[in-house]
Amino acid sequence: MRVLSAVGYFLALGTVAANLGGCSTPIRTLPGTVKSLPVVVVSQGLGGTLHGSVRLEQTQGSYLVSKGKFSCTGSYALSGVRERIYVPILCSDGRKGTASVHNDPSLMSGTGSFTMSDGSTGEFAFGNDAKKF
Repeated sequence: MRVLSAVGYFLALGTVAANLGGCSTPIRTLPGTVKSLPVVVVSQGLGGTLHGSVRLEQTQGSYLVSKGKFSCTGSYALSGVRERIYVPILCSDGRKGTASVHNDPSLMSGTGSFTMSDGSTGEFAFGNDAKKF
């Protein structure tokens, strides 16, 4: 099985650092509605496997993954989200990083990888893709 690194969404995931390629598909939620998706992060540098969720609200997405007392979190604007985006990561031990997120066309699942400020790396999956871990 391929190990994925966030947000997750890592972290897998601050504000979107960049939107690359693909066609922009807006994620629409009704005011006051929140969608929650599972996320799994695998990284030896972050202590193994972390679990959490991605929350999609009307204008913002955010994530939180953790293992014990250690956690990583971040947020990003949903406007202009594309099939590939970069999302900042901030962990409870002070490390920072950037996740490259590859969304499926529905933007409701995907995979990605990340690199932290100390050079550690990892992979992650969210939504239906998280079930593969």
